[in-house]
Amino acid sequence: MRRLFILIATPLLALDYAHQPADPQPTGWPLTPEETAFIAKPEYERRPGRELNQHLPHLWPEVPSAGTWGGTSWVDTHAKLVTYVQRNPGPCDVLLVGDSITQQWGSPLDKGILNDAWLKAFPNAKTINIGIGGDKTQNVLWRLDHGGVEGLKPRAIVLMIGNNNMFFTPETGVSAAAQGVRACLANLREKFPEASIVVAKILPCHNPKVRFYQDILLTNLEIDKLKLDSDSKVKVLDLTQDFLNADGTIKQNLFSHDNIHLSLAGYAVYASRLKPLLDPTLGGKGLGTAVVLPNQDALAKPIAVSESSHTTTSGPTPKTPDGKSLLYPYAPYNLGKLDSQLTGWPLTEAETIWVNKEEYTRKPGHEVNKHLPEMWFVTPTAGHWSEKDATYGNAWLAHHATNIANVQAAGAIDIALLGDSITQGWGGGFDGTPFNAAWQKYFGGLKSVNLGIGGDRMEHILWRLDHGALNGASPKIIVLMIGVNNAPLIQANGVPVSAATQGIKLCVANLRLRCPKSQVILVKILPAFDPSKEVGAKVREVNAALDSLKLEADPQVRVLDLGDAFTHADGTLKSELYSDKYLHLNLNGYEIFAAKLKIAVDSALKR
Repeated sequence: MRRLFILIATPLLALDYAHQPADPQPTGWPLTPEETAFIAKPEYERRPGRELNQHLPHLWPEVPSAGTWGGTSWVDTHAKLVTYVQRNPGPCDVLLVGDSITQQWGSPLDKGILNDAWLKAFPNAKTINIGIGGDKTQNVLWRLDHGGVEGLKPRAIVLMIGNNNMFFTPETGVSAAAQGVRACLANLREKFPEASIVVAKILPCHNPKVRFYQDILLTNLEIDKLKLDSDSKVKVLDLTQDFLNADGTIKQNLFSHDNIHLSLAGYAVYASRLKPLLDPTLGGKGLGTAVVLPNQDALAKPIAVSESSHTTTSGPTPKTPDGKSLLYPYAPYNLGKLDSQLTGWPLTEAETIWVNKEEYTRKPGHEVNKHLPEMWFVTPTAGHWSEKDATYGNAWLAHHATNIANVQAAGAIDIALLGDSITQGWGGGFDGTPFNAAWQKYFGGLKSVNLGIGGDRMEHILWRLDHGALNGASPKIIVLMIGVNNAPLIQANGVPVSAATQGIKLCVANLRLRCPKSQVILVKILPAFDPSKEVGAKVREVNAALDSLKLEADPQVRVLDLGDAFTHADGTLKSELYSDKYLHLNLNGYEIFAAKLKIAVDSALKR
């Protein structure tokens, strides 16, 4: 017997899912206050079985779940698409459903223009695109049941989803990922019984030696077993061979630089394969409207967002009973089930052995054969460099040790710099280079110590602070900038944006705990890569989500946003300020950084 959840005046049907969603509002839009509060929780807390304290990863891909980027970012994005759909009701030629590969056909979330490959293949097709970057099958299911397609009458639907489920196949298995694709198809067939549907199997990416690549192929084989095209309304499109060379490697010209997303040439191939599948339904003609893509301004005020949308606040971070250390979200870590020495310096022999293991073997969840990317950024982890060191085993530990020695030798410190290679680039750090000209110009009269280590992420900063980085020091000001190296893991490994903001919050809390008299200047992540795409977009999302933490509610914390200084009015990078055009700063970039930082430092010194 089917379950129908009636929560709004004109409800959409909901599938009889393998596990009844725990949401207080399984279908409908706008959201109730109860549902808004529910989806404000991290996604991992809402997975099937969590309400019963059960671990049911095989059900994750086929049970609806709202996504999480940080704060309300994901649901706000969904709300914009709901607004877009509501403003374009009724018949359309093609409905595009999926993740970032679908979104990049051209979306109201971006520039509002369908790309050239789509327009060339389907110039007169009235097209609605509801792709959202980062979505998994369970996120698409939730969107379909919460207003994402209500009021539409598509003639044809193109569904491509599942790539982001590959981050979790070590726990869910590939069969479950395929079932997630099947569930999305079933949902669309229920809602649009007259539409023809093309299910595009997951595109290959990366390279044949990567688990992600292999799991995509295995998931596609599982999709074959489901015989989705036994339904006369469904066609399955396998693009694998179109995008691979004879040796199994991907055709680089069809992909963007990340080897995941497509180039325009890739979209041209995709469109050429879609055309013979869609033309029989479209009859070679559309509804006479080339596109239905409003610009971003038209979606600036979504009309269906619950007014009770939550705001994440910066509550107190839990501490150990002795008050000397933070308690981290991954409980097994606090219990000593990962690191053998949670705090302190110098390291014990056992801890030295532990931190010299490859970093991926020390990630939270690895000890119990689980994939828990939402815990990576919020659990202290020592870095690991392939470069060896005779004393400490790996060079990263040696650099950490040098930084500790520099702090202890400095005596009274005016400014301590903490971060990654961009911080290291100021000079005055472990590598013995002098402070650069920009630092000398603006801060030459202050006693400064640089603790930056290239490649560091939030979890490394947490580990360093817990293992002696600022022991015995009380700098007047601590400048923290961290996160750009976390952004690729958000893009490529499925780490939620909310985990990144929480990681930064923990870094600030750790500094406040260990240096309670210091003023902390948190510099938001500098714009990097292409701010409109992939990793660069994740940097923007983290910075935007940071605002919801209200870290400046602490009078000893100031947040400095330099985004406008390093981007043009259209959001593109001022590449002339970067030594490599996209990430690291040149002297001109440091000059601008220093001038902005000087204002914040002077203000902090007056407090």
